[in-house]
Amino acid sequence: MSTKIIHGKYLIINADTVIPSGALYIENDKVIDYGSHQEITSRYKADLTLGSSETLVMPGLVNAHSHGKGLTDFQRGQLDNTLETWKWRRYPPVDPYLDTRWACIKLLENGVTTTMHNHGLVHPDAYEEEFISILEAYKESRVRVAFAPTLNTENIFTYGGDADFINSLSLKLQITCRDILKQIALFGEKEYFDAVHSLHHLYNRPQVQIMHGPLAPQWVRREVLQEIKKEAAEMGIRIHIHVQQTQLQKLFSLKHYGKSLIAYLADLGFLGKDVTCGHCVWISDEDIGILAQTGTSVTHHPSCNLRVRNGISPVFELLSRGVVVAIGMDDKEVSDDKDYLAEMQIALRLHQLSSHKLDSPQLMAKDIFRMATAYGAQVLGMGSWVGTLERGKQADVLLLDIGLLTEPYTMESHNPIDLLLYRAKTEHIHTVLVGGEILLKDGKLTQIDRNEVIAMLRESFPSNYSERFRELNKDFAELRAAIAKYYKPWYSEIALWAKDPYYFMNNRV
Repeated sequence: MSTKIIHGKYLIINADTVIPSGALYIENDKVIDYGSHQEITSRYKADLTLGSSETLVMPGLVNAHSHGKGLTDFQRGQLDNTLETWKWRRYPPVDPYLDTRWACIKLLENGVTTTMHNHGLVHPDAYEEEFISILEAYKESRVRVAFAPTLNTENIFTYGGDADFINSLSLKLQITCRDILKQIALFGEKEYFDAVHSLHHLYNRPQVQIMHGPLAPQWVRREVLQEIKKEAAEMGIRIHIHVQQTQLQKLFSLKHYGKSLIAYLADLGFLGKDVTCGHCVWISDEDIGILAQTGTSVTHHPSCNLRVRNGISPVFELLSRGVVVAIGMDDKEVSDDKDYLAEMQIALRLHQLSSHKLDSPQLMAKDIFRMATAYGAQVLGMGSWVGTLERGKQADVLLLDIGLLTEPYTMESHNPIDLLLYRAKTEHIHTVLVGGEILLKDGKLTQIDRNEVIAMLRESFPSNYSERFRELNKDFAELRAAIAKYYKPWYSEIALWAKDPYYFMNNRV
């Protein structure tokens, strides 16, 4: 049996429990006990002691929404833009196994011990091998993952009008679009269900949770959404789905279904405590009521929603109404570098703007901390074993250098969670444990050869990458322009919406 004592100037058990001069006692992979440093050292002897009087000890962070990209879209060649046009780009393929290994390196270095991965296939004609290679990369890296294959079969180019839209294009673009549809069809509904069943059988365990991942209600058939809900209940697994990310998605739903996408999903019986809705930017007061009533949770992606020009999700209102909200980086962090602490900090700043009235209620640091830890674990189906450092939980632990974090002086009476949300940076994280195993020590990875992964990734890239990128995307500027033209009349309808924003940011008049 392996035993450890981890102590620090502050020990954060969860958002509501902070122990000054606190310590954990760990056996193998579990937290057995916690208390003051004096109490723990008087009760237990350990093989190894970690920490110091200049250490902040806290739970590992949980990235509750991503698509598992190691190399970012910017690194691969793409600049940010509006979602409906931005998504039309192609990259020369990157080895999914190596890319996941790189993602795990960046996650661990940034204090993320658990992540969600909603995977869009690189090689749909070999999806089984691709899924397995990715999950093996997580297994080797020791990062916990909630993994969900993505299903996306409907309204591929435009909401509600693919056939007519494709026919309106030049012959060259029609051929391009039909080739894309053929690629998408390689991983259709049957393949999706087969993959979820197979992966659940092979991998479902505390380190890996398999989830259903229909991409969004407008991109999946009604009958398939109902079958996913039924199967998820039978298998005891969760569902993660993108919902009402953009104005155009909201308008499509009102035009096509006569109600919001959230109301549509509620009418299907799809929502519930086993469902998490990603983004939820363009949601109404009624939508929030439905989410709260059904126990459906939400993931908030602060930087992504800014980078692809979606807007700001009304997180303060969601939390105030009892909806569980977790934080996900969605592979589009403000730093473009998996900096989860920065995502927490930008979330705090955004949602302090819920009101301009003097000293009015606002989102607090401990709310963000809970979203980044306990709520993240909950929405990934891992809440019973990660997300806090309570007794019996897995020993997923971060140690930060509080001396560096506070230098040259910071008032001693600040709550350490406030300290974290105001001042912490990735460089302050010096040790990371997952299941009691030290994966980062003194800022260096212990189980992964970082330089080797970098070298292998570089070797895998074609020397003429830029040329290949341009060739793959030569028709896409025209396609994006056609999509923008298709949607142009929609904005006249959006302009007629009643205006009652959750966050009043500025005013023309």
